[in-house]
Amino acid sequence: MVATTNDSEGTFSGWAHVEYRSAAEIRGNPSFEEAHDCLVDGLLSLYGQNRVLLRGLMEFVRAVSFMVIVCLDALHDAENPSTWVTLARLRTSLKAMGIDDARRVANIVNGLELDGFLKREVSPVDRRIHILKPTEKMLATDREWLAVFHAPLALLYPGEPAFEAATARDPTYQAAYRRISLSTLGVADQISRNNPIIGFFLSRNVGIRVLMALAATVRGRSPARTPPGFYTAAAERAGVSRTHVSNLMREAAERGLVLLSNPAGEYVEMLPALQEALAQWIADSLSGVDLVSTLAMDEMRR
Repeated sequence: MVATTNDSEGTFSGWAHVEYRSAAEIRGNPSFEEAHDCLVDGLLSLYGQNRVLLRGLMEFVRAVSFMVIVCLDALHDAENPSTWVTLARLRTSLKAMGIDDARRVANIVNGLELDGFLKREVSPVDRRIHILKPTEKMLATDREWLAVFHAPLALLYPGEPAFEAATARDPTYQAAYRRISLSTLGVADQISRNNPIIGFFLSRNVGIRVLMALAATVRGRSPARTPPGFYTAAAERAGVSRTHVSNLMREAAERGLVLLSNPAGEYVEMLPALQEALAQWIADSLSGVDLVSTLAMDEMRR
């Protein structure tokens, strides 16, 4: 959900005045490979085998909608109706991420409500308006996401309070991080636009989970090929059918990202272009998290 667009100086557009770690600095850390694997493993285990969460939050539009609702709620002021989280306000915020399908957003909200992540409250000033309120289930799920994306930074830079707070699932830090996140949505958009290869997987249902399964399976292997049975194993980890994984890998092969065995099913080889794209997306994502965490900590100190 965080991804990158660093300018020529290695900073995100509009944030050069803030001191945070660039993607280049993060990739240059001697422990980057360990941090890379930490995020791969974290995303592979995130939400376990909960199919509701996997199918609902491992796809870009739904994941971003979920995150933006939490961000908007973190800025909620009961005395200020302009801060209330309504469907109309959510749609407006999502447009900044290039998400402008009003019907799809409404369907996502309905699904989140049915799954117990959201509840609707009637506005005290206008009964026609409903306020969207995250449940504790939604907030706890968001803390899990934050922990996964901060864990690699905690590994690279041990002892930093922000990273420790996130991995400890601290609600106070979560609220500060999410208040800042709304003003940095452009960073996430930059990351997405500048990492189109990973964007392909993010746009597919649980595509990022399947990619993480692939990366974990070929780790340390040369060539970077899976053993037989990858489609079945990845399908079990992602909560989808073997056919879904097979189709996704076929698309990836058509894009020159993987090499498939002939006959099919014996192995999937993760080609260098995809390995490099994943490493860059991870570095960009961690840079974006470091930026937001820096701003969040500054806010908490004030």
